[in-house]
Amino acid sequence: MIPGVVETEVLWGMPKWSPDESCYDDIVRFTTAGSSPSTAPTIPLNAVGQLLRPMAEEDPTLIPRWCDDQQENCGGVLVSLFKDAPNIGAMLSVLLRYNPLHAAPIVFQARPEGDDIFLSIWVETEGTQDGPSTELITALGLMQVISGLRALTEGAFKPHAIYMSPSSMGLSWPSHFQSIPIYADRPEPGLLIPRDILSRANPSYVPGLSSATQEADTALEAYRKGDINAVLKTEIKGWIRATLPTGRYQLTRLAERMHCDKRTLQRRLARDLGVTFQHLLDESRDEIVLPMLRSGVFPVSLISNHAGFSNTGNFSRYFSQRFGCSPLHWTANQHTHGHRI
Repeated sequence: MIPGVVETEVLWGMPKWSPDESCYDDIVRFTTAGSSPSTAPTIPLNAVGQLLRPMAEEDPTLIPRWCDDQQENCGGVLVSLFKDAPNIGAMLSVLLRYNPLHAAPIVFQARPEGDDIFLSIWVETEGTQDGPSTELITALGLMQVISGLRALTEGAFKPHAIYMSPSSMGLSWPSHFQSIPIYADRPEPGLLIPRDILSRANPSYVPGLSSATQEADTALEAYRKGDINAVLKTEIKGWIRATLPTGRYQLTRLAERMHCDKRTLQRRLARDLGVTFQHLLDESRDEIVLPMLRSGVFPVSLISNHAGFSNTGNFSRYFSQRFGCSPLHWTANQHTHGHRI
């Protein structure tokens, strides 16, 4: 499983803005030795917090100015996946499905809130992250989503507001970021996004409908119709996909997040959805693994990690049992027959 690390791509341009002159050397020093040509260089999450702290303490506006400068450069491998999304709603679906891919364990989830969608953010700390670093990484994540998606959509992506929790460091964040108001007194950090922008076109779209865009349409339709069971299924599968890379996707953890016990949740899944947790887990894995294999961009080792497996051998056995062939054979067959997911 992917530990608490992010790709160094997330830190694009940081030395230019950091008051710490050793910032570049620290990034190199913190970069994990296990990185290889088949995987992007990564850096431990707590080290990211250490790098952000001098910027925040020098001047809290340095972080927003840096994110404003990053634009799509902070997106890493997600940029290629966004090209498969025809509109902003589908781009958000890609973000929700793959966000831990380059910034584990930063997790986003969406829910309806009146005429808006609220995109919440939290950091899976695994008990190792200090409060100030979590606060800084949360702010970084929110601003990077805005900076990256606004650049890719040529300004069409514009949330109503940015919500942040009160600063434990006594920081005074600016009142706006890219002309979007910041409210730094809210209990839950996130972005308030108007629903009417979700259908706006993605200028970077490369034609070819994927399951990610279909799921975005299905989820939005369920919200509009008030289909509580469909919404519940969407939210549970979103949680599973977000936590797979961290290895923290167990039924007991989901039950804790839903404020009930394991047996109560099992009964609710059977009664309301007619499925087991394992069924939803398998579906969620498929929705991550198959598009990544089909893209031809990602090595099997990275796909294996993102699907929650400790090694490629376990992943290959799981895949063969589920689809009757190896991941590489499945990919070759898709390309031979020109299939799309």
